Amino acid sequence: MTVGVGDVGSTRQAAAAGAASAMRPRFSGGPVLWQRCAIAAIVVLLLGVGGTVALGLVRVHHDQEREVDEKSRFVARLWNKLIDQGNARTEEALTGDLTLLRAVDSGDTAAVRDRIDQSGIASLAVVDAATQPLIAVPNAAAATVISAQRVGQILSQNVKYSDCIFEKDGARLVLAMPMPGRATADRVVIATRPIDSLLGALAGVMDGSVFIVTGKGIVLGRVGALAWDDVRAGFDPALPGMGRVDSNARVLGVLNVRLPDIAEDDSIFLVVARETSLSDMADTLSRTVAVGLILLLLLAGGAALVWYHRRAFGPFNELVTALSAVADGETAVAVPGGERRDEIGQIARTLQVFLNRSRAMHHGEGRRARQWNRQQVFIRRQMLRMAETLPEEGRRELLADLERIEAAVPTRPGGQIADDAGTLAVAFEVMAERVGQQHGAMDRMLCQLQAALNTKTELVELQKQFEIARKMQQSILPVGLPVRDDLQAHGLLVPGAEFDGAFYDFFINGDDLVIIMGQVEGGGLAAGFLTVAARAAVRVLAGSGLGPADCLTAANRLLTGDNATGVEIGLLVGIINVRSRRFAFSAAGIPEPFLLRRLGDVIDVATQVNLPLGIDAQMVMVETVTEFPVPGTLLICGSGLLDAVNGFGVAFSRAHMTSILSDLDDLSVDRVLATVASAVAEHAGGVAVPRDRICLAVRVRS
Repeated sequence: MTVGVGDVGSTRQAAAAGAASAMRPRFSGGPVLWQRCAIAAIVVLLLGVGGTVALGLVRVHHDQEREVDEKSRFVARLWNKLIDQGNARTEEALTGDLTLLRAVDSGDTAAVRDRIDQSGIASLAVVDAATQPLIAVPNAAAATVISAQRVGQILSQNVKYSDCIFEKDGARLVLAMPMPGRATADRVVIATRPIDSLLGALAGVMDGSVFIVTGKGIVLGRVGALAWDDVRAGFDPALPGMGRVDSNARVLGVLNVRLPDIAEDDSIFLVVARETSLSDMADTLSRTVAVGLILLLLLAGGAALVWYHRRAFGPFNELVTALSAVADGETAVAVPGGERRDEIGQIARTLQVFLNRSRAMHHGEGRRARQWNRQQVFIRRQMLRMAETLPEEGRRELLADLERIEAAVPTRPGGQIADDAGTLAVAFEVMAERVGQQHGAMDRMLCQLQAALNTKTELVELQKQFEIARKMQQSILPVGLPVRDDLQAHGLLVPGAEFDGAFYDFFINGDDLVIIMGQVEGGGLAAGFLTVAARAAVRVLAGSGLGPADCLTAANRLLTGDNATGVEIGLLVGIINVRSRRFAFSAAGIPEPFLLRRLGDVIDVATQVNLPLGIDAQMVMVETVTEFPVPGTLLICGSGLLDAVNGFGVAFSRAHMTSILSDLDDLSVDRVLATVASAVAEHAGGVAVPRDRICLAVRVRS
């Protein structure tokens, strides 16, 4: 703590007053009475609201389970009804189509095939009591759908038999009955019908896609726009009921209904899937609004409780604060509430009497302190002038000198300070000692100042060289492409604290857009000029019609000979043909590009890996060729951007860039680069990183 020179005279009186006040009780400074009461009331309110919310959540969960159970029973009943309707249509075709019956009796296979095709029947067979097929359409397998025992049961009891069979190639409805139009039941007609129409009717009622699958997830039949691969994640044979799938920025509701007593070796499930993105958004919005209303009510209730308790107990708290201030020795304190006629007014008047007595005592002590201060005014003035010339360490030493002077002041009996010339002698002795020390410190300061001036001259020369290199770097960057409706290209360069010569370039070469990016691993002024030289070589090679890989191979041979320091050079050369939508590029030491195919859809372009340039002159580069989606936006970032680490030790990272690009609402070049620049500035936090951060954006439109 810093002590002013003018307070020296009252040091002893303040110490005595502090020792006395330390014996008095002090206010703890914790929550006051009205705050404790308000906190207790708010806790009770929170417990009540929390219990109500918990009961509501339990009720919602119970209602959701009941709704899923009702949906499952409804789908099962609807499925059984559709099966009955399918069997009824098959029976109507067998008994009401006289042409079909005559064709069966005559054994005319072609006529039978024609009639069942018109009736929607997949296969038809007629067998006798010995299960020998009399006719089978389309092949002999139609007669083996049911067993010989089942045939005998139908003929002996003159009954109908219906079932649903599941095979690898699909599922069918089976209807077996005695041959219509015969006096005796000696023949059985067996007809099968595909269940696609049943699935279509069920999909129409449920407004979604319907699948017939086994417990192992094998699809036996499907109807609807959704693919099984999109729905599979919500299917669990061990837990029939409602499932949920988040797929491709949409939400799917999946209802799994087990069909009882159908397959012998495996369970069969009816899976109904429909997109529930809108309802899910509505549910989320309603829950958010409900939570917001609850929080708003809690805040309003808490504010009301705080206001009430503060109004009820506020005056008492003010009296406690005033009493604590008086106990600490303060006299300029206003005591509120003295005009009141209740208990608080009585306490306020008592406190006012105590405060008046304290003021009288402090007034007497003040007169004695002022008298002593007048005697020491000369010493204070001299010490104050010296303190103005001292650094912080000297000021601390000055405080020690003041204590030394005070210790030399004699006192009379009773603790009163005596006037004595010894105090003045001690003060001049201390001042003489300080003057000698100050002269020595001034000599050392002059030496340090001369060394600092020499260092500043060197820094100024280095800064001039750095500014020249920066101007050269800015001068080689392209201004932009001519205005075109089908093509946009632009770049971003955020200079680093150290020059490393990072650059990007693009130009039109016939129907092609040639893009170039370069950055040296590790950076540095000399290494930066190496990439600037590489830019000129690569631009000439690319403009001559060489492919990306050939350009990098030739550039590598040139750079390896000039790379005496052995640094790794990162370069990328790419060619985009606007007409054929073909993107060919070769990258060495440059991260994989980002491709923005549409809003929220950001992918990494798979790249053939090449080692950085400048190390092996015999290295042959390979290139990557891919189709450029139109419209689409390509973003290429240097390693200095993706690997940048801010002052908190947090890397920018490729995952962070992907997240930023996924949240874009506009894929134009200007919007993409503006968003990246904002993210880079936010990550750096106003502190420059060592390396340059560059990126290049290209957008191709139809």
